[in-house]
Order: sequence, then structure tokens, then C-alpha cells
Amino acid sequence: MKIIQSLNKNALIIATISFLIGTLLLLSHLITGWEPLVLIGFYYVLIATTLNVITLIGLIANAIINYQYYKENLTTILIFLTNIPIATGYIFIVFNNPFNIL
Repeated sequence: MKIIQSLNKNALIIATISFLIGTLLLLSHLITGWEPLVLIGFYYVLIATTLNVITLIGLIANAIINYQYYKENLTTILIFLTNIPIATGYIFIVFNNPFNIL
């Protein structure tokens, strides 16, 4: 599917970058076990949540205004929302680290 609207393109870029940074922080924590990464990750989640909520509000408004592109808007919102269960899973992994051998 070709993304026509620039807001949708930007939202998908934000979602991808949020996913990649979160994954990088999680993997870094699991590999190194460096405890300050948990605090860094916590602040990252706060910042990313704020940015993502603002973007989601913009996506919903765009979907209402540009209803003729409903497939593109709905697909973008659904892809954007997939970061929620991913972030929840990452937080669960950090607090219940199954790889902790210490």
C-alpha cells in the first residue's frame, strides 16, 4: 500500500524509531545487565509515550478530516498502535528478566 498523506508517513517513521530505540535499550539491558539502563528506559518510555499520544491524536483527527483515505488512515493507526503491546512486553521482560543468571 502506498502512503499518500505526509502525516501518516511521519507517524510510521515515529513508530519505527520508537520501536528501534526501545528494542535497542532492552537488548542493551539484557546483554550488559547495567542497572542504569532501567532508569534510562523508564524516562525513554515516558518521553515516547508523550510523543506517541500526541501523534495518535493527530492521526485520529486526520482520519476524521480526511475520511476519503480511510483505509490508509486506519492501517496507519493500527500499525502505530502495535507499539503498545510491544512496549508492555518489553517492560514485562525487564521486570521479570528470564535471562537473569545472577
